[in-house]
Amino acid sequence: MYLVTELNYFFESSDDFEQVCYNLPMIHFAAPAEISQWDELVSKNPNGGDFFQLAAFAHIKQQRGWTPRYIVTDRAALLALEKHVAGFGKLWYCPQGVGAANAEDTAMILHDLQAFAHAQGVFAVKCEPQLIDTPETRQALLQAGLQRSADVQPTMSTIWLDIRPELAVIEARFNSKVRYNIRQARKGEVRCRVMPAEESTYRTFYELFAETANGRFVIRPYEYYRKFWSEYCESGHGFIIFAYDDGQLASADFVMTLGHKASRKDAGSTRRKTTRGIPALLILETIRELKKRGITDYDLCGAPHSAYIKDKNHPLYGVGQFKAGFNDHATDYAGTYLLPVCPWRAKLWQRFVEKLVRAIYYRLKHQAWY
Repeated sequence: MYLVTELNYFFESSDDFEQVCYNLPMIHFAAPAEISQWDELVSKNPNGGDFFQLAAFAHIKQQRGWTPRYIVTDRAALLALEKHVAGFGKLWYCPQGVGAANAEDTAMILHDLQAFAHAQGVFAVKCEPQLIDTPETRQALLQAGLQRSADVQPTMSTIWLDIRPELAVIEARFNSKVRYNIRQARKGEVRCRVMPAEESTYRTFYELFAETANGRFVIRPYEYYRKFWSEYCESGHGFIIFAYDDGQLASADFVMTLGHKASRKDAGSTRRKTTRGIPALLILETIRELKKRGITDYDLCGAPHSAYIKDKNHPLYGVGQFKAGFNDHATDYAGTYLLPVCPWRAKLWQRFVEKLVRAIYYRLKHQAWY
């Protein structure tokens, strides 16, 4: 079973293992020894782990008013973020799902979690299973008692790149426009460099990020991003890479890593006139760095749903077209679901309370409740 196999991996002797683990129930809050190795446990989940299930994300959200609950079952290790809702009890939010590789395992994990959550005074569990969206997957989740819920993440679709081949082969698979842009950036002698995990890097990136966002989309305060970037970079699960044009910063990406996977989370580009093709070259140079680190799959993070990726009226059309130049296949996930623990409270939460809470919080704080 998952719990026995993975915890045994961390202890030098079977006696140590027995003392710490044998008396633990098959679903329980993680012991200190388990929390100290949390990222390793997550990476051993059936789906290879999720970026927002790492300890770094728990630390970030703890600073934002959430209480991290590290939970170990016989099938997976999962992070639940807890908030108390007046008159309802506790809500658990499991960002990016529960570590399962298919709908059936997701249902079994959540079935075990339901009784455990009830004992902790939880009225509902919100999760985002990282499962490919198919009619069969949706039906299996609904039959397991899950209810489709309002999304937290801005998009449930993305574009993945297989970066196992040689770099030249990967580049040759990009469409002609992307390859042309990369050649133009090379002619302009654009230089890319992985930056040290330090204050000056975070500050410089945020200034570029704010320039990118100005008038286009809302970003959080600097301290939020500084906490995010530093937690991931300094724990070995992320890095920041800059692209310089004629010695000046022109583009930057923040990338998260976990096991054989990586995900591009934040990106910024200057609005001043620069050499053509810098963001495309930065993607390629990021892949070069990821291959050095043993990464085989790179998520460009965020795109329109595959049904709308060519829709010029979609708000993410430009983003989607840029990323589709690297791979024209968009991956759609099943979405966000709610597991009712206290049915009537969960029903009220689903129908109107959650929407009201999120709207009021944003109006007062100018930030997302989640």
